[in-house]
Amino acid sequence: MATKGKSRGYLMPLLAPLAVAGLLAAVEHLDLSQQLENVTVDRRFKAREPYDPPVDSRILLVGIDEYSLKQVGRWQDWTREVHALFLDRLALRRPRVVAYDLLFTESSKSSTDPEIDQKFGDQLARFEGAITGAFVKTDTATAVPEQSPVVGKTRSIDRFLGNYEDLVSGSSGAVPIEPVAESSWTGFVNTPPSNIDATRRKIPLVVGYRGKVFPSLVLQMLIQYEGGSVSDVEIRLGDSITYHRKDGEPIRIPVDRQGAMVLNYRGRDAFKPYGEYIRLMQDINEHGEEETLPDPMPPVDGQILLIGQMAEGLTDFGSTPFSPLEPLVLVQAVALNNILQGDYLRPVPLWQILLGWLPLAWATLFGLRRASVSWSAAVPIALVAAYVTVAFVVFRTHSWQIPVFLPVLGFLVVNGHALIDRIVLEMRAKSRIKNLFGTYVSPEVVESMVSSGEDPKLGGQTAEITAFFSDVQSFSTFSEKLDAERLVSLMIDYLTAMTDILVYRGGTLDKYIGDAIVGMFGAPLHFPDHAYRACTATIEMQQKQAELREKWLREGGWPEIVYQMQTRIGLNTGPAVIGNMGSPRRFNYTMMGDTVNLAARCESGAKSYGVYTMVTGETRSGAREEKDDIAFRYLDKIVVKGRSRPAEIYEVIGFTSDLSSRVADCIALYGGGIEKYLARDWDGARSAFEKSAQLEPFQPGSLPGVETNPSMVMIGRCRVMKEQPPGEDWDGRYVMTSK
Repeated sequence: MATKGKSRGYLMPLLAPLAVAGLLAAVEHLDLSQQLENVTVDRRFKAREPYDPPVDSRILLVGIDEYSLKQVGRWQDWTREVHALFLDRLALRRPRVVAYDLLFTESSKSSTDPEIDQKFGDQLARFEGAITGAFVKTDTATAVPEQSPVVGKTRSIDRFLGNYEDLVSGSSGAVPIEPVAESSWTGFVNTPPSNIDATRRKIPLVVGYRGKVFPSLVLQMLIQYEGGSVSDVEIRLGDSITYHRKDGEPIRIPVDRQGAMVLNYRGRDAFKPYGEYIRLMQDINEHGEEETLPDPMPPVDGQILLIGQMAEGLTDFGSTPFSPLEPLVLVQAVALNNILQGDYLRPVPLWQILLGWLPLAWATLFGLRRASVSWSAAVPIALVAAYVTVAFVVFRTHSWQIPVFLPVLGFLVVNGHALIDRIVLEMRAKSRIKNLFGTYVSPEVVESMVSSGEDPKLGGQTAEITAFFSDVQSFSTFSEKLDAERLVSLMIDYLTAMTDILVYRGGTLDKYIGDAIVGMFGAPLHFPDHAYRACTATIEMQQKQAELREKWLREGGWPEIVYQMQTRIGLNTGPAVIGNMGSPRRFNYTMMGDTVNLAARCESGAKSYGVYTMVTGETRSGAREEKDDIAFRYLDKIVVKGRSRPAEIYEVIGFTSDLSSRVADCIALYGGGIEKYLARDWDGARSAFEKSAQLEPFQPGSLPGVETNPSMVMIGRCRVMKEQPPGEDWDGRYVMTSK
């Protein structure tokens, strides 16, 4: 079962990204997916705007704007005389291309001059690069009446490879009247909005009209600017439209299957200052013989003049990434600018992104398998932020349109699902560990065990720990002085306070044996500083017990022995066997081994030296490796009953910062006595111990159970050693005759 679960644990992260990638590919062309992706594209256009390069200086956008309407009147009242007069004045400047993003598809009815259409056509004929607009209707299949005009001198494009039905096409349309069509080139001005969000995102460069393929206004402007013809154009739908120059490299324009190019919008103000239609005519009329026009009018000679409606309230407006209501002549200008500068938007197919997306998804799923919940959330979010940043950067620097919405959504779905699984599994693990250890380790230890991703090995393992034993001095007397109810109340106060400190310092409660507390530091979760934690806990326990004595004294009504309660504690550090031990029906997480036994001996042996906390040299060394802020006092080098190896034992006095000058002097004198004692200077040692004995914090009889202290013990030891000197190989050890 474990193998099956493990296999499933690797199979799901392997298959999930594949499934999501397949789903992303399946929904890529849904309207909602494209609409949300378009939102990210528009954000990129706007974010890029401050860094957009200037538009091609050859393009002069001439707007029929508010000033022009104010000078001439309502657009509906404009006659062909206005345009004929404009062209007559414009002939003084000789632009290379004059393109009208306007339709002259009906004879003029508002003019008093019956010849005005022909006169307008004659003015157009003065310009080799004059272009007027046409429009193909794609929403009808109605047959075209016989009298419908043809597209004048404009020929269809013959070099065509693709499916005609894919084009923006129709058998009906609005084309220029004959005098206009015969005097100018025709370019179709269709700028169909996106079916998704009605925004102009593409523009067809060719259209289908009556079964033939004709150039758009943009493509016709390119042809006339280059001085060529439609025979120089080669169409490959889904690939490119290529204009073959007579001299120089061909111009290759990427297009989709409908013959449309993706618009690479630059800032909405990129084509300002505009030339104003009527003001331009006025300035040319006034300064026609001068080499340049006055500021702010741009130069006209050799330029491409693109003329269109720009006054608010006119009909030729639509939505762009920058505004829901923009003059559509700007769309024509954007497309022409893209072609002249080779500044194409380069959409990157989703499948190419998914080729990199899959390894990244696998890397995060497998790489974060053992990470914490916070890391499992932070890393995918950081990667998504990095991906979006890259998408914006390459859009700005290289015009690469990388898909954002679906890859980001898919990545978050994959990692979000894994994160939810991680949270659920972690909650289960936490619950399991709490059930096993929650009653005898701190919540912090439980959290650490969960975060480690590994369950503690149950059934017994060897680990280095610091074993802890404590016992209330003369507890049998408490049982005699207190009835059962009051004894229980007292012990609840005491055991709660002591256990809270043990658990707070990362210790694990093994068991209670009456008033005795058995615990360990460093298991089930290993802490490298377990010895220091244990020593710190013993100091805090002795301090807390002093507070409890004061509390009970304030309460009153307790026997005198309660106000004098003392606890002895023993610690030892070393290897021990730890784990769940017992029978299958009843077991306990506990410890056993020589290390544990010696800790118990330290607790019981503390009474012999008149101290309340006794630890081994191993514990002292472990604590000193972490910090040097605890005061230890060397007591002896003993061989306890049942052991052959000696053990150095020390008293834990307290934090060095808390020591009084009296205690500090006592320790110094005592330390000098130990040096003489180990050097076999029995008299010198005894003299030093007699001095330190006067400063000992615990004097015989000062508290119940205090019958001696370390200085007094060593005074007696010196007397014995002098009378019965040890052998030459003596190393300071003392063999205890009792436990």
